[in-house]
This record gives sequence, C-alpha cells and structure tokens, in this order.
Amino acid sequence: MKSLLSSSYILMFDEYYTFQPRLKEICTCIDLKDLSSIKYMCSKKVLDSISERIKKVENSLFFLGAGEYHHFTYMLLKSFNKTFSLIVIDKHVDYSVAYPGFITCGSWLKDAAELKQIGEIFVLSEDKKNVHNNKVKIFSPLEYKKIKPRLPVYISIDKDILTKSSINTTWDQGHCQPKTLIEIVSHFTSSFEIVGADICGEPPAHFFLPEHKKSENINIQLLSLLTAKSQSIVA
Repeated sequence: MKSLLSSSYILMFDEYYTFQPRLKEICTCIDLKDLSSIKYMCSKKVLDSISERIKKVENSLFFLGAGEYHHFTYMLLKSFNKTFSLIVIDKHVDYSVAYPGFITCGSWLKDAAELKQIGEIFVLSEDKKNVHNNKVKIFSPLEYKKIKPRLPVYISIDKDILTKSSINTTWDQGHCQPKTLIEIVSHFTSSFEIVGADICGEPPAHFFLPEHKKSENINIQLLSLLTAKSQSIVA
C-alpha cells in the first residue's frame, strides 16, 4: 500500500519562500534566519545544534531553499533511527571533499555515505562523476525504473536537475522536464515506502515573481505526491 509522509516543513534560512505563499500556507515554517555562515558550507557542530531545533524528521518533507543549502540533507538523514535507502535526484553528484569538520553543498553525499543508517544510495544525475564507493550507484534520470531499493526510501531532490526553460535555479542545470521529474517521484511514492524527503533548488531571491511562481507550482506538485495532503492543492 502507498505510504505517504504526514508532515511538511520549510526551513527558512532566508527569504527564498517569500513569493511562495501557497506553499507557506501548506507547510510549517521553521525560522532559522538568525543563523549566519551556513550558506554553501557549515561546520558539523553547527549542524548538530540546528538539528535540535527541528522536532520531527522521520515521515516528513522539508523544503531547504536554494541548492546552496543542500548540505542540510545530511543533518536530516543523520537524525533517523532506522535503516533506509537514499535516492538523490540532482544535476550534480555532490561527492566532493570538504575541509575537516565541515560539510558543503557539494560534499554532503560523501558524508551521508558514511552514515550507518543509510544502507544504499542511488543517484539520478547527468553528472558522469566516478564515485569509488560500493554503497553509491549512479543512474541517468531516465533510468529510474532500474532502481530497486531493498529498504524504505528517503528522497532528496535538487531542482537544478530541471531545464532552465522550466525554472531558473542558482546552479548550472540539467535537461530533465518537470513532467519527467513528477513521473520519477510518482514511481517511487507508488511503489515503495517513503520515510522522508527534502527539496531544494529555488530560484535566486532577486528573480522576478513569475519565476518563483513556476518554482512554487513544481514544489506543490511534488508535495502532493510525497505527502498525505489532498490532491486538490495542485489546482
């Protein structure tokens, strides 16, 4: 039977969601704007202190803002007390090396691979990066049906996987269409138990309003697939 997430949150590191009022109305906002020096990279000690301010991680969907905050996925994953499979949908394979004691938006996956609660990692990406870790397997976005998780699933999405014509993010982008992304997420939510998810890849805060509305529409479609919220919210 289809298992959906029960809660949805926005981590408000800045004002990225100011122009997404429908999404803000659906989700619980957690104000973290008092934090500094956390964009792009953050110390693991600071991550631990932030995690104490988030009450419920399991069975929840989190919106993280721009791709510069993708390393907060690691914070969420670390909070789980059960073993699960991680599926990452991202233009990039964020498996770089960071400074000791720090984690970055480009290195978080390497740190996540070391977590004992993650049994296997599947990355849907156009990046051809070689990762020498048996736990990590990389597929192209169109190969998503080849992924057969053995455990309950956590899904992490960076919308920079999408084409620039569909949404402008703060990073270079892939060639995936929103329809394809929806098909991918729908496949996993209808076939596997979902224990958590997060979404990043918002447009730059200074972009004009229609760009944020496009992003909001995609966010709400994904939320509708991942959570127990009524399908009517997509309208």
